[in-house]
Amino acid sequence: MTKGAKLSLLMISFTFLLMAAFMSGMIKSEHWEISNIVVDAEFKRVNSEQIRLTVATNKQRSFFKLNANKIRDNLMQIPWVSDISVTKKWPNTLRIKLKEHKAVAVWNEQKLLNNNGDIFEVDSLEDLSSLPHFKSKTNNSKIVWSKYMRFNDIIKNIGFEITACEISTIGSWNIELNNGINIIIGSDYQDAKLVRLAETWESLLNTNETLPSYIDLRYTNGYAVKWQKKYKQFEKLNHSDKTKLELTKIQEYGNSNG
Repeated sequence: MTKGAKLSLLMISFTFLLMAAFMSGMIKSEHWEISNIVVDAEFKRVNSEQIRLTVATNKQRSFFKLNANKIRDNLMQIPWVSDISVTKKWPNTLRIKLKEHKAVAVWNEQKLLNNNGDIFEVDSLEDLSSLPHFKSKTNNSKIVWSKYMRFNDIIKNIGFEITACEISTIGSWNIELNNGINIIIGSDYQDAKLVRLAETWESLLNTNETLPSYIDLRYTNGYAVKWQKKYKQFEKLNHSDKTKLELTKIQEYGNSNG
């Protein structure tokens, strides 16, 4: 190796050592501590003080040593937090972007469902009593939420909304409307049965002076109705085609399917 090459190698080594020492000093120096926190959030259920206190539990303040993933994991433990990202911005800033759960239903009286169909827990449900209540023996919450939205859109066509649902282990649905009507949908052809009810709703109301209290859709060609107190008898609405409707009184339910 020539003298010039040796000198160049020595200079490179010396420069590397200087950089290493400089970086070590930067990492250890108190001048590079995180001193600014920027939060992007809606602050509907989560407040800034919760975030500040959670971040403060992390004793490490150095920009280089602070673990953003650990802070994220801690922040995810705050009730109502759905998703969060934590990044560091040179030289002294911690950026936090937080999304909150949007509660759409009460799940089994103890938990909540968000608008993605995910189950989550919060400290209290006291101010959420107006949400629809789902009582489900299945954990397929995303499927339940998807069906609820479809079923509720159909029910809206007759001027009402679904306020409560009960789903069995086999997927059979019982629903309650905001006018108190209880409807048994069953487990099969659910959308079609509700559409049939909506399409014949006006004709059904024309047969009686009061609203039904109970409707059983578990029939192949029609449904059974129990009227409110003034009318005790059950009635079954059959239709042989889309244009002809015939209302036949029955004293008890026949065999149902579903």
